[in-house]
Amino acid sequence: MSDFRVYASCHNHSTFSDGEWTPKTLARVAKCMGHGGIILTDHNTARGWPSMKAAAERYGLLTMVGCEFDTAELMPDGVLKSCHLLGFDFDPEYPEMKEFLAYTSSIATERCELLFKWGQERGTLRTGITWEDVLKDHPEHDYICNNEVFDSFVRRGIYLYSEYESEFMKPNFSYSLGLEGKIHEITGKSYTDISTKETIKLIKAAGGVPVLAHPSYTQMYTDEYVKMGVMGFETRHSMLSPEQHVFYEELCDRLGLYKMGGADHENVLGGLLTFDNDEYVSKYEMSGVDKENFMKIYERRLG
Repeated sequence: MSDFRVYASCHNHSTFSDGEWTPKTLARVAKCMGHGGIILTDHNTARGWPSMKAAAERYGLLTMVGCEFDTAELMPDGVLKSCHLLGFDFDPEYPEMKEFLAYTSSIATERCELLFKWGQERGTLRTGITWEDVLKDHPEHDYICNNEVFDSFVRRGIYLYSEYESEFMKPNFSYSLGLEGKIHEITGKSYTDISTKETIKLIKAAGGVPVLAHPSYTQMYTDEYVKMGVMGFETRHSMLSPEQHVFYEELCDRLGLYKMGGADHENVLGGLLTFDNDEYVSKYEMSGVDKENFMKIYERRLG
């Protein structure tokens, strides 16, 4: 892979979900890295798309609509398997998709609101702002998670950046708190209730391309996802081992599927400006796709 050149990172998150950069900054950084394209795939929302489209045009980058959906499906062996499903080049205004996006983003927002309330009641989350303040600080957002809450606290000097993990995140918003069942009971919503199979169908109905993200932990169900109708796999991602990279590259070539990849939350496009922790630094060649594979999906050569 030493001669591999990344043309575009096709898996990126912005401040519209849980990313570090605004869409404009993501586009500018990608341009400075010599990329020719970039795709924003925020978690369960496409609200950042207009900003990314404008920024890509400004910096001369190719782009398209993208989103990373949290879904799950009951497999033939009885296992409820969660996965992340990337949707590319779909119409976010397609009525069923627009309604679906509103629902998927609300799951995170309602969870966050409850954890915010409970944290302040327990005294583990500092006071000084209300939930209404968080919403007012992020008027364009429909997906509100701990990142937006932390931003609102930091703006007012209530938390320091250095306190994020130990003082803010772990005591209040971590999945390890054991509150997910209670949240599901109150809201009636969970990403495990969103069918992977039906989401694949919806992405296609909205004119898009469904691609399985970082499929390292779902490799045993590869055949099932192909049967469900995925049109590609991420073959370049930090979670993939060298053997898995080869496996999915060969699979996509054999079946005529799209080969995708991106930085996700790692490296410079993921917001990491220091590299003292190798755990979060992926190899360059696994942080995006080359021009040939980007143009395949940009021009929809495979359907």
